[in-house]
Amino acid sequence: MGHIATTIAVSYTVVSVIAIGFMLLVVRSTHGRGPETPTDLERIRETEKKWFVAVVVILVALVFGTIFFTPYGRGAGKGAQVVKIEAVQFAWLIPPTTIKAGRQVEFELTSKDVNHSFAVYNASGELLFQVQVMPDHWQDYVYTFKTPGTYQVLCLEYCGVGHDQMRGQLTVTA
Repeated sequence: MGHIATTIAVSYTVVSVIAIGFMLLVVRSTHGRGPETPTDLERIRETEKKWFVAVVVILVALVFGTIFFTPYGRGAGKGAQVVKIEAVQFAWLIPPTTIKAGRQVEFELTSKDVNHSFAVYNASGELLFQVQVMPDHWQDYVYTFKTPGTYQVLCLEYCGVGHDQMRGQLTVTA
């Protein structure tokens, strides 16, 4: 797992533990004190307001803590290589383009028939990225290959009986 993925996983784990602690506090604070003690409705209303504010603050912190790591919405910089790829049952139509390592590549992806998933793997079988590809919609994704080599392209969205044969290759040069 990469550094960013580890950071996100640890952050969500910490938030989950805190959320469980909050839930236990809520259960404890709302558990009855017996039939002889009257319910203090005003105290319950104030406590609900505090819990609501706490949850909103935590959710906003989570959004701001992770939004900058999302790979979508970033435009390619100047000098980026553009590769237009179309998906059809059961093939990737990849132009014979030379992709250079160390330069941004803007993939422009679309499908002619059904939903597909453009997944790129390195030579050791590690998934580098995955993008949903939909019919009649162009999906852009920017990626920079660090090392030259041959990269495998697979479809991760079941698209029919020939899905397992939907493969392609990208060649990245120095």
